[in-house]
Amino acid sequence: MPLRKREKIQKMLRQIVYKAQFKFLLIPLSAVLLILSFERFNIAVLAWVAFVPLFFAIEDAKPSGAFLRSYLAGALFFFGTIYWLIHVTLPGMIAAVLYLALYFAVFGVLCLSAIRDRSSIMPVFLIPALWVTLEWIRARLFTGFGWVLLAHSQSHNLPIVQISDITGAYGVSFLVVMVNVA
Repeated sequence: MPLRKREKIQKMLRQIVYKAQFKFLLIPLSAVLLILSFERFNIAVLAWVAFVPLFFAIEDAKPSGAFLRSYLAGALFFFGTIYWLIHVTLPGMIAAVLYLALYFAVFGVLCLSAIRDRSSIMPVFLIPALWVTLEWIRARLFTGFGWVLLAHSQSHNLPIVQISDITGAYGVSFLVVMVNVA
């Protein structure tokens, strides 16, 4: 698609998305799309677009705003996916959710400048690499929390899961985020 036409389409989409009364809905929308893509609902296709609302929500934010918006999306996501930990301990579940949401927040801040860079193809590779790095750290730091990796949302999507034979779960996560960025 020619660059000018693509810019026109992007501008039109931004005008629609940036209506003030709907902007605050982008954060929970992103979290809900991610939640629905996981095992309980298993609508795996939603993961392929779930980060788009979050990217629009943080695109014009300052780093502190991107941190808070991404943190909120992460908290909502983890409350919706690891809710079952409440049967073990309510304070433990809340602490886990608040801790795990920090990974979303760090992701939002780190990919902020890459989201704004529309002049190169670099963000298409950089942002997924950031996500996968944070997933890898999350799975190993403080004894690790390797549950609800983005790749797990694709567990019933056999053609996509087949690449995990070569790349592991992190390769699937990379691909899903790459599509979201593109």
